[in-house]
Amino acid sequence: MKVKTISRIEEHYTRDCRDDPIKIHRNLDPKLHPFEKAREYTRALAATKLDKVFAKPFIAALDGHTDGIYSMATSPKSLVQLISGSCDGEIRVWDLSHRTCVWKALAHSGFVRGLAVTPDGQSFMSAGDDGYVKRWDLCVSPDIDVQPESTGEWKGKNGFKSM
Repeated sequence: MKVKTISRIEEHYTRDCRDDPIKIHRNLDPKLHPFEKAREYTRALAATKLDKVFAKPFIAALDGHTDGIYSMATSPKSLVQLISGSCDGEIRVWDLSHRTCVWKALAHSGFVRGLAVTPDGQSFMSAGDDGYVKRWDLCVSPDIDVQPESTGEWKGKNGFKSM
């Protein structure tokens, strides 16, 4: 009769310091892991599927904001207009067909937390960390350097987190 015994040296599985990672004994013999081949096949198949999902070509970037974009909104009446609000308080209106910025304003001091377009598509609202909700006309001026003014402002007690 053949008897197998396990002999371990204490130094191989104990930590030297409390901050050291715990040493785990693993037997990497493929004969003892019959499902390893199936697991590897499943992982490879999932990786291939993810590569296909993310393989779409990059179309364009809407460059212009100096800080990260926190909120976005689209008009229900126009497929071309996209409104974005950034963390530095700037709002931009984009023409998606030409991939250009057609309108910009420094709307809030702090994050633009929320944007919403009115159902008629003629104006939109913005909410920011400064405690203001502002209404803006969605008409596009031919001169992008003209600073647009809000058509209405409402002050809250605290900053807004969403709209």
